[in-house]
Formats: sequence, C-alpha cells, structure tokens
Amino acid sequence: MRPTTRDRLLLPVLLPVGLLVAIGLVLVGFSRILLSVPKTAATATALVAALAIVVLSSVVAARRVVGLGSLAGLVGAIAGIAMLAGGLAVALTGGVAGEGEGGGGTEVTIAAVNIAFQQTEITVPAGEPFRIRFQNQDAGVQHNVEIFAGAEVSGDPVFKGEIVTGPTEVVYEVPALETGDHAFNCVIHPNMQGVIHAVEGGGGGQGAGPRIQVRAENIAFDTDRIELPADTPATIVFENADVGVQHNIAIYVDDTLAEVLFKGELVTGPATVEYAVPPLPTGEYYFHCDVHPNMNGTVVVGGAAAGATGATGTAPTGATGPTGG
Repeated sequence: MRPTTRDRLLLPVLLPVGLLVAIGLVLVGFSRILLSVPKTAATATALVAALAIVVLSSVVAARRVVGLGSLAGLVGAIAGIAMLAGGLAVALTGGVAGEGEGGGGTEVTIAAVNIAFQQTEITVPAGEPFRIRFQNQDAGVQHNVEIFAGAEVSGDPVFKGEIVTGPTEVVYEVPALETGDHAFNCVIHPNMQGVIHAVEGGGGGQGAGPRIQVRAENIAFDTDRIELPADTPATIVFENADVGVQHNIAIYVDDTLAEVLFKGELVTGPATVEYAVPPLPTGEYYFHCDVHPNMNGTVVVGGAAAGATGATGTAPTGATGPTGG
C-alpha cells in the first residue's frame, strides 16, 4: 500500500471506524452476558472487565510507538477477558436472573406489553417454589416483577425480579408463597399491577384449564374460531408449520386493535409453542397473527368451550367486545 493512501485513508478513517465496530460487537456480546446473570455477578463481571481495560490500556500507552497490531491486540485481549469473566459468571450462577431462592416445578407466564401486564391474575400452589417466565415485549423499556406479602402493593416485597430491558425474556425463580393473595407490580411502572393467588393443593399455574390446538400453514390458520371457557385460564398449543416464517396468535377486544388481551410470542416455523392465555370474561373477541393480519378470526369465550373448530382462517363476522362477566 502506498504511504499516501495509508496516511490519508487507512489511519484517519478506516482504523477508527474498524475499532468502533469491533468495540461495538464486544459491547453487544458482553451486555447479553450481563443480562443473563444476577445483579451481583453482573457487577463483579463488569468490574473485572473495567480493570482489564485500565491495565491493558496503560501497558499499551506506555510504549513509545503504538501501532495497528498493538491496538488490535488490546481490543482482542479486552474482549477475551470480558467474555471469560462473563462465562465464569454464567457457569457459577447458572444464569438465574431472579433474586431469592426458588426453583419449583410450576411455571407461569407474565408478559409486559404497552406498559401493562397481560396476565393480571395468576394461580400457583401455596408453599411451593415456582417459576415466572417474564416476557418484556416493550422495546427499549425496563420492566420487572415484584411480589408482596398481601393483596395490596405495600411494604417490602417478598420477591424482587431483576429489571430487564425489552424485548427480552427471563425466568424468575420465586420462593414459596403463603396461602392467600399476593399483589405484584413493576417497580419502574407502579401502575402495572396484578395478583397471584396462592392456593392449597396446586393451582396449575396460568396454563391450567383446557388445551386448544391451532395450526398455521401456508400463511393461514386452520380455524377462524377459537372457543374458550369464561373466567378460566387456558392453553393454546400453537403449531407453526410454515418453514422460515414467523407467526403468532394475538387476542384483541375487537379488530380496531385498540386493546390487547393476549399477545403470544412470535415463533419461526416449523415450531410448536404453548400459549398460556389468562382468564377472559364472556364475550366475542378478535384474534390474528401480528405479522400477517389477514390470518384472523373470532375468539368465543363462554359456554362449554373445549377446543378450536372450523377450517382455514378467514375474517370474522361481527367480532365484538365483552357481553358480560
């Protein structure tokens, strides 16, 4: 390479840009590690990485001539130390993102969408640890789940989940709760509230109740009508048979999409996922795929609903909001 080209192009332009890209990639990867471990482990890992940056930068800066190889070696060494520290933190902590002891067999789902919890009533077995699969679907927004000893949000929480920035999913390990109602909220947005019912002899979590099968294939649902029992949690077993295509099931009050009742996570086919649908009052609602709104239909809540019926997904006729409680 000619010296003029190197001095005018490589050093003043390509070198800084390349270093910024490399640093950005390291930061993105490192941030994913920090989000996957408890707060104390994340703090210790970040301090180790910061110390490595200071020490290695001092060593390189002490040289009389700092060349391209030295800078590349500095970035590589810092990245290696950061990833090694993060890997050790994950290995030692198991990647648990909640605070407190837990780890029971029951798992419930709570999703945060549009600064609101989708599931505001959860049932869990009393006296047994359980898991909360928390889905923060608000991009760039921080949420968490705090649980309190009584039916009101007051006093110190008995459990405080790690604050996470969406979109992301984390599993909280929650210690056993005493029999009764326990309020929960988001510490960042206290208006986001709900209640956990801890009951004797089980409870079955949010996914209790009937199981409804729905399949998506060739950019169409196999039904335009989903029947659910009123005021009862249910599970939709959703199969996405379209290879390489994203689908989901989202339930709204009506086709204006003004109020969301449930929003299932997007899944890329072929794949099967179980959606834990919260209790809904009697009425008719609208459902569709958020990626392909032409895939839609009616959710009928009430009566002896036991499963999904119908053929391919077509537009519903006269989807309305709740008609009663």
